[in-house]
Amino acid sequence: MIEFERVTTRGGDKGESSLFNGERRVKDDAIFEALGDIDELVSWLGVIKADISASPVSGISAFSSQLHEIQKTLMRFSGQIATPKNDKLYEKMAHLSQQDLEALEASEAVLLKKTKIGSAFVVPGQCHLSSEIDIARTICRRAERRVVTCIRSSYLGHLALGQNYLNRLSDFLFVLARWVEQAG
Repeated sequence: MIEFERVTTRGGDKGESSLFNGERRVKDDAIFEALGDIDELVSWLGVIKADISASPVSGISAFSSQLHEIQKTLMRFSGQIATPKNDKLYEKMAHLSQQDLEALEASEAVLLKKTKIGSAFVVPGQCHLSSEIDIARTICRRAERRVVTCIRSSYLGHLALGQNYLNRLSDFLFVLARWVEQAG
């Protein structure tokens, strides 16, 4: 764990921030937009985890640890985004893997078997918890679009697996929200 002596550095006061390797970029760079959306998503998943502990929905507590693992996976992916691929740091860090993607797909498939998905558009708001999950889903979709921008505009094709993961995660969250509505 990294220990900080201070949080405020004033290094960003002029509208710039640093990648993990120290490279400076403007704060509205596509990379920081993607990182910000993923950070927001990780935070919303934390809100959902906290609310799961108080939820009367039968069987929902099993998803708390899964959401925690998803948060950790997203944080690993953020590290990949924030570190140039040609940097030595990139080689040493844990990366999002094909196994992460396959595990998410398998979880969605299991959940989908327990959930009825209609053909009509869903209007969120049947319950508080499913609404929070839908918010996380929409943030996830935005994060995916930001990653696509990074891939296309910054030639960061190595992030494609992460884009796929975000795509599957939004599907998983959609199904989870519908399951919560039906189980509650």
